[in-house]
Formats: sequence, C-alpha cells, structure tokens
Amino acid sequence: MLYDVAIIGGGPSGAAAAEILAKAGHSTILIERNLANVKPCGGAIPLGLIEEFDIPDELVEKKLTRMSVRSPKGETIFMHMPNGYVGMVRRERFDSYLREKAQKAGAELVEALVKKIDRASDRFTIHLFNKEGEALPPVEASYVIGADGANSKTAEELGFPPNDLKVIAMQQRFHYCDELKPYEELVEIWFDGEVSPDFYGWIFPKTDHIAIGTGTEEHRRDIKELQKRFVEKIGITEKPYLNEAAKIPMKPRRSFTQERAILVGDAAGLVTPANGEGIFFAMRSGKLGAEAMIERIRNNTPLSSYEKKFRKLYSPIFFGLQVLQSVYYKSDRLRESFVAICRDKDVQGITFDSYLYKKMVPAPWSVQMKIMAKNVYHLAKGS
Repeated sequence: MLYDVAIIGGGPSGAAAAEILAKAGHSTILIERNLANVKPCGGAIPLGLIEEFDIPDELVEKKLTRMSVRSPKGETIFMHMPNGYVGMVRRERFDSYLREKAQKAGAELVEALVKKIDRASDRFTIHLFNKEGEALPPVEASYVIGADGANSKTAEELGFPPNDLKVIAMQQRFHYCDELKPYEELVEIWFDGEVSPDFYGWIFPKTDHIAIGTGTEEHRRDIKELQKRFVEKIGITEKPYLNEAAKIPMKPRRSFTQERAILVGDAAGLVTPANGEGIFFAMRSGKLGAEAMIERIRNNTPLSSYEKKFRKLYSPIFFGLQVLQSVYYKSDRLRESFVAICRDKDVQGITFDSYLYKKMVPAPWSVQMKIMAKNVYHLAKGS
C-alpha cells in the first residue's frame, strides 16, 4: 500500500500531525520505535495548549499556580500565576493518549525502527525492523514527516541540516517523602552552576511522584554528577525509582522543510532556549506541518509555507530566550542577578502571560523602561 503520509515518531508532534491528516481523509501511518518509551521530560504544558488540543482533565495530574526560582546562594523568589496555571502531565500517559486519538481518527500505528529511507521521484520507501532486529515489510509513502527527536533518523537519511546545539538532560522520579513535601503544589527552578553550568535544574510535582532533573550542553559536563549534586543539595535521602536521560535540541535547524518532507518537534530543533520547553512547540509544529501537508497534497502548495508560518509566529520567542540564556546563564553572579530581577511583579506578570499562550505580551512604556533599567543595573552588578 502506498500511504499519502508516513510519520516517523509517535511523540506529541507526530501524533498530533497524524490525527489531523487522518481526519482530513489522507492515508497516514504513524511509526513509533518504542510504544513503551518514557521520555525524560518535566511534562509541563501551558494553558493555551490544553485549550487548543482539548487535553482532558484526567491527563493533567497537577494544575499549578505557584512557582519559585532559586539562586546559587540559595535565595528563593516565590511567584504566583493569577491568570492561569501550568499543567503537569506524565509523558507515557500523555503520548499514549495522543496516539490513540490518531488511531481513532484513522491513522495506522506501527511499532518499528527505521533502518533507512530510499527516495524516488514520487515516493519514499521506508525500511523497518523490529526490536529483535528482524526486517519488516517496507512502507511506501508519497510524503514523510520526521517527528523522531533530536537524533532524528529521518533528518539524517533525507539530508536535512544538523541540529547545531543539543543539551543532555537527566531526570529522576522520586516517591513523595518528607524532604519533598514542600513541592507537592510547587514548581521550583534552580539557577545554580553546581546543578547546571549553562541550563537549570527543575523540580516538578506529579500525582504520586516528584520529577527532578537537570541539563547541560552535550559533552560539557558529566550529567550524572550534576544530577547527583542536585539531589544532594535538595537533601533527598530516598532513592529514585526511575532514571531517564535524553538529548534535547536547543536551536531550530537552519531548515526543516523539503519538497516532500518536513521535520516537526524535537526533530526540527523546536525546543526553546533558556527554559527547554518542547511539548507546546512539538504539538503546534505537528499541527502546522500537517495543515501544510494537506495543502500540498490538495493544492500543490509548497511545504515551505509550514516553516515560514512557524518562524513568523515563534521566532521572537526563540530569539528573546536565546538572548536571555546567553546573557544570564554565563556565571553564578549573573544567575544571582537574574533571580533578583524575577522578584519584580511586572516581570512576573509579563513572563506568565507570555508563557500561557506563547505570545509576546506588550507592556506599558513605563514598565518597559523600568525593566530595562533593572536589567542594566543587575547585569552591571553581576559582571
């Protein structure tokens, strides 16, 4: 059978794309290498995503309105989100739900690994094998969507530009204990060079466990040592019941569209700098990519329209967060300054409002000038 679209990768981006394409009546196959995979992800999703994709309440384990940030010296700023909440999901449940939705819409789901992709003038032939290394019947499709993560096999096989910057992240899950009781209804972020020299550490509560993790640029530091130090600083004596690790791309690829193939989510490098948020941009890119694919099939519209639209919508956010990370994550003195700025209520308000719906929220001129002055002061102080 020749499918209209083969989607390689069954995470949020691939599953979102598969559902939209199948609903539109296009034959779609969703290829996921491991249906039992647990990705090391904090699982934080903004209210805007929950509303747009109708995420049911039973998947949102926590609706958190309280957050704190901690500086290298241990100063902690507590914040409250008055106009919404951060939703906490468990990735194995969340991803499975999205794949089931795609199947109900008509997409075919296959558990298999991609060995190679051959390209002809009018189709792709995707060669597959199972977990035991045995060859499976190849899949043929007119179009391909790569949704297979930072180390995308699709991108490699089809010659997309590389992911330039990757963070290696490690996360551990702990059952609730006395040391973790303060975090049952609180997200906490640690800006601390001993926890991460160029990223941050996170403490995210779920229904029956706490997810604790950190990240650093690939090959820069030993991620296991950073995670061990983080757990020690929190004061946890209990042992984790699950360890997870993965690479996260922190910069969009120079291009993520071709004539008959596109990349979405982590495969395209669509994880924001500074905060490492990926689920929202994965599902939005999956949706935008699927819509562009439908237009391509029906009206021969170039797939480049997908990339242009995504960059128009979100490039300001990626650029702003890249500047923030490059300026404030350089040293502990600058991290102290960054945490100090977070004390400002206007900064908090703009940050939370922008986070909820991923839009740059304009502030009154007087507020902009005040925030700029504080940035200049704290940068000078931290340098």
